[in-house]
Amino acid sequence: MGKLGPRLNSRKKAKRWAKGQSSSSNPETNKHRSQARSAFFQQNLGSTGLTTDVLKKHNAIQGIHPSDNNIEIDDVESSVGGTTFKTFDTFASDWSNCSNMSFSRFLTNFQSNSATHKEMLAVLAAVTEVIKQNGGTESSTEYYAALMSTLETADTEESVSAILSLLGMGMKTVPKNVLRLQFGKASQIFVQILMKYASEENFLILRHCIGCLSVLLRTQEAAAWTNSSTLQILDAVLAFTVHSKPKVRKAAQHAICSILKGSDIMRSDNPPPYHPAAPQVAKHCLAQLETAGQPGQLTSTLHVLTMLKDIAHQLPKSSVKSLCEALLSIMTLNNVLVTSCCLQTLHGLFISKPTEAILPAQLNAQIINALYDYQPAPGDTQPTLAWLAVMQEAYCNLAVHSPELCAANLPRIIERCTELWLSDKEDVLTGASHTLKALLENCVEPLCINQDLAKQCKPTLIKVIHLIQNGMKYQYNSAWHHVLHLIASLFKIIGPICQAELVEILVALAELRDSYKFSYNAEIEFAVGAAVRALGPQVVLSAIPLQGAGGDVDLKRSWLLPVLKDCTNHSTLGYFIDNLLLLAESCEKKSKLFKEKNEGIAAHSNELLSSQIWALLPSFCNNPPDIKENFKRIARTLGMAISEKKDLRLSVMAALRRLIQRSVDNNNNEDIDELSRYAKNYLPVLFNLYTIKPQGSDEEGQRLATYETIKVYLKITSKELVGELFDKALDNLEKSDETEFFKESIFDLVRVLCQFTDINRVQVLYEKCVPILSDTKHQKEQKKAYRFLEEICGSESDVCQEFVRDNRKEIQKLITKSMETAQKTSKGARIRCITHLMEKHPQLEKTKFLKAIVPEAVMCIKELNEKCRTSSYALLNRIAEKFMNNEENFEEYINILVAGLAGAPIYCSASLLGLSSITYNYNGSLGVKTVHNILELACSLATGPTREIVLSALSFIKVYLSVMPTPTIGPTLPKIIEALTSMTDDCKRHFRQKVRDIMIKLTRKFGVDIISGMIPASDQTMHKRLKNIRKIETRKQKLKEQNKNKKDDESDEEFSVKRKPKSLEEILADSDEDFNDSDNEDSAKTHKRKSKKKTWIQEGEDNIVDFADPTAARNITATKPVNAKNPATKPKEKDHGFKTAPDGRLIIGDDSDDDSGDEKTKKNKNKLPFLGSDSDNDVDEDDAKSMKSTKSNGLTKRKRKLSDSASVVSDARSLSSKYQAGGSGIHRPLKARKKEMEPGEEYKAKKAFGDVKKKGRPDPYAYIPLKRSTLNRRNKKMQGASGYKNLLSRSKKNKSEQKNSRNKKK
Repeated sequence: MGKLGPRLNSRKKAKRWAKGQSSSSNPETNKHRSQARSAFFQQNLGSTGLTTDVLKKHNAIQGIHPSDNNIEIDDVESSVGGTTFKTFDTFASDWSNCSNMSFSRFLTNFQSNSATHKEMLAVLAAVTEVIKQNGGTESSTEYYAALMSTLETADTEESVSAILSLLGMGMKTVPKNVLRLQFGKASQIFVQILMKYASEENFLILRHCIGCLSVLLRTQEAAAWTNSSTLQILDAVLAFTVHSKPKVRKAAQHAICSILKGSDIMRSDNPPPYHPAAPQVAKHCLAQLETAGQPGQLTSTLHVLTMLKDIAHQLPKSSVKSLCEALLSIMTLNNVLVTSCCLQTLHGLFISKPTEAILPAQLNAQIINALYDYQPAPGDTQPTLAWLAVMQEAYCNLAVHSPELCAANLPRIIERCTELWLSDKEDVLTGASHTLKALLENCVEPLCINQDLAKQCKPTLIKVIHLIQNGMKYQYNSAWHHVLHLIASLFKIIGPICQAELVEILVALAELRDSYKFSYNAEIEFAVGAAVRALGPQVVLSAIPLQGAGGDVDLKRSWLLPVLKDCTNHSTLGYFIDNLLLLAESCEKKSKLFKEKNEGIAAHSNELLSSQIWALLPSFCNNPPDIKENFKRIARTLGMAISEKKDLRLSVMAALRRLIQRSVDNNNNEDIDELSRYAKNYLPVLFNLYTIKPQGSDEEGQRLATYETIKVYLKITSKELVGELFDKALDNLEKSDETEFFKESIFDLVRVLCQFTDINRVQVLYEKCVPILSDTKHQKEQKKAYRFLEEICGSESDVCQEFVRDNRKEIQKLITKSMETAQKTSKGARIRCITHLMEKHPQLEKTKFLKAIVPEAVMCIKELNEKCRTSSYALLNRIAEKFMNNEENFEEYINILVAGLAGAPIYCSASLLGLSSITYNYNGSLGVKTVHNILELACSLATGPTREIVLSALSFIKVYLSVMPTPTIGPTLPKIIEALTSMTDDCKRHFRQKVRDIMIKLTRKFGVDIISGMIPASDQTMHKRLKNIRKIETRKQKLKEQNKNKKDDESDEEFSVKRKPKSLEEILADSDEDFNDSDNEDSAKTHKRKSKKKTWIQEGEDNIVDFADPTAARNITATKPVNAKNPATKPKEKDHGFKTAPDGRLIIGDDSDDDSGDEKTKKNKNKLPFLGSDSDNDVDEDDAKSMKSTKSNGLTKRKRKLSDSASVVSDARSLSSKYQAGGSGIHRPLKARKKEMEPGEEYKAKKAFGDVKKKGRPDPYAYIPLKRSTLNRRNKKMQGASGYKNLLSRSKKNKSEQKNSRNKKK
């Protein structure tokens, strides 16, 4: 027998049988066995890779749309009893022919690996078959009767659980009358099941049984609740509200909430104040709370408090009072967790805004006063914030029912909040400030709305002002940021009522603002701005005057001017004229005087002050009430400022525009008449100013402001004056001796005037513009002519609209004829003019005008001017919008655009961009077939060589992927991939970023594997890009999940009292999700328990906590207190080298003392001398002595070896000086740096370059040191190799130079 050859390399790493294990019946790899064992209803142990998402993607690629009839019904509450449906070939439909929609969610979400679901399916199939055999219609009543009968005969836990689950789904659609008639018998069956399985481990039965009892109890009438049997059933459910299992407890608490809130009694037209079962529920809760202090009852107490958060506001008045007393009593237990839950319960009571029948105002006030005894310590952050939240909601609820009672109790809570401003915790400062702001807005503001109530409560308001004003003292400086914002709220809310008291705050704010380097200037300016809005500039400037002692403007108060500019509103023109205008004139005069004296800085400062005061004028023109009385006093001054003072023009014109606009908006005819009287004075000045050629950007801005002012003023100008101005402007336009700029300016003015004149004058101007449109030499004039047509066609004035109606056809012909002569600068205005004409066209479809304007609009998409491109897109979309209601016209319009794809490259590219815009905005109206046809054309164009066309095609593909649904994209996916892979190499390289964006969109919709399978194997570049995309997207997903987890962690708070009680919709929401987690009861065991909350008692030696005192809760904290007398760490004292006496004298000892001191400093060799000593790190005395002797011996030996003269000198110095460096500063020990000698450095000449010979030494050569590191084999190259290379290169260079010199000599 021949010898076997060697093993193949490919089989070296293969799995092999261990010795003696070749017949093992339990192998590690069982892939084929798992597949054979995965029969029907058997769990498949391996991963098949076939998921719902994969099936959806497959259906999308194949173009299979989901059936519209397969409706998943979530809200079965709204369904009626006899309605049926078909499951349409769901997984469970092979085994059950049930068509009642009550079970639709179960059949749709059937889980084959759940034993409970299998049992439910078997029961449902059997019940359905029985109903059909008896000729039933599969109504909810039939299913209810059949399931109840089955439940009575069920003998196994699995069957009972399955039947109860089905009953929970079906009972919600059973008629109410049936449930009321069958209440006695059905409830008896459910209660017996509860009693039978109460001590069993099958908690699924308990949950579903409680749910069925909840449905029964919700349907009962008020009369049924007078029976003791009904209350006994309720007690049975209440017993499970403190169950040890969370899901059972949650089901019972949910049942109680739904009974109290969502019963038919409470949902009727005239519901009672509370449910008839509420007293019984309150009685049960109070009984549980009475045992709170007993051992082992803490958990039950917490469970009851959790339920009370949602139902406290549904209990009767007497029960609420007893409940609150019980809550306050168990809060004295000083358990942090119990206190937190009690505060949450009270917060739930107040935030639900109960009626007077539930929580009277007097009881509300009593609870508030009692809660002051349970205020936590100011340093305990989370409990303090919880207490503040409860108090805030309690006061807000009291303000709704009794504002007077709330006002009487308000100063106390504000005082407590202001005390918290002294806390060193930033969260406490912020929480107290937010509470104060909420109290001001919800409790104080209602007192100020009614004048009578405001007068009645004025003492309270004054007290509130003084309490918040105290926060401006220096001891509250850490909270000034919050205090100043609250002062701003005070001005806003109480300003008009307590004006005199708030003036004192204004003075204090000004003093703080004027202080040196104050840190909160912005906050003070914000508060003063609020005062200006509430009190007006008159009151603020009287309290904080701008003038100093001599009547001049105080530069320190110049910060007021920007505040006044931003916040002044509804002030009077008279105040500006009488005070500020005089001040501005005074500053102007002083500026001229200082200029004459050559004091440039003072002159410039006064000039700036004058312009800043004038800048206040537009703010004083915000709805002034005295235009008729005082405008005439300032009209002449404003005209002089416009014509003569350049720096004031913008402010004055802004003031005029604001006055006119506010008067027109308010429809104040008296003010309009007063302002229009001065149109004949202002308009000529403004016209002259507009026709002057500007010098620089400042004058250009003033010119544009002048144009806007003219347009606004013409709105209130009489037609006679407008006609005169129009005629004069036309005369100036016809003069030949004027400059081009002047004519262009006049033409702009004529364009504005024609909108406010008569139709004859508009006709005259139109006739002048007609020849300009065909003139290609004067581009500016042509653009202005198109602007004129744009304004005429788009104007809302009656004159312009009448003109367009009469001359629309003529204008359309003119626009069509002038298409070829239109210049690029005019195309934007031309397109906008076409847009206006198109909108006013009565019947645009199938007209020559449509066929003429669409190609032009498409071509303008490629213009450089952005406004022109935007206008073109807008025109195309407006046409599509106009045709959207008529499918035939819309299709014809799309065909016109598609026809452009066969044109020149630039027109083809523009057509694709136009189609992209329409697809983006109107994809629903296009139709899937049309979109697919356009996509096919775009894909074919994407493979062409022209970059311009390829770019537009890629843009369309990107829009298509963005707006179309995935099932529509799926069938076209191979075309898109083929187009992207078939692009020319040049376009692939040039548009790689665009292609990458498209590939990212595709991979997000369909996955990388599907896309990769469609790309040819030869296209390695695309495969590489896909690989990179997969990495990038995976990284993004991980980061997204990490950020989400961080946010979730940050949002978790120890005391979360802000949660609102469940709403009616949440309580009555469908709870059929129970069957999804029916087999996952043990999953809750895997959750880690939260760390147990610790508590500390804060007390001192002289102040021991008395636990019998109700205020003892303040000394029970959840934050570890810091004892000020015994701090944890003491700062170490620095050792400066010498000891000091108590009076501060330095103690300098003799040599022995120094030596002993040196010994102490050298005990720990790792410690620096200036860090002081630490007893924990000291070395024992014996060790120190041995170390000292060793050091001294080593030192003497070393000294004996030194033979150089330098060593003798150093020895002499060391003997003469016994001082050793130690301490800090100039006494610190210094180490001399070791200087490494370079090879050959000793041969360097001191006075010249090069090397010198030394006696008794070798000749100077460049020696390379032989180091140990150069012998290391791991180094690829010897470290000194570079030195050898340098030597060789130098020698070669010298040889070549010598050789060249010899050749020259020869």
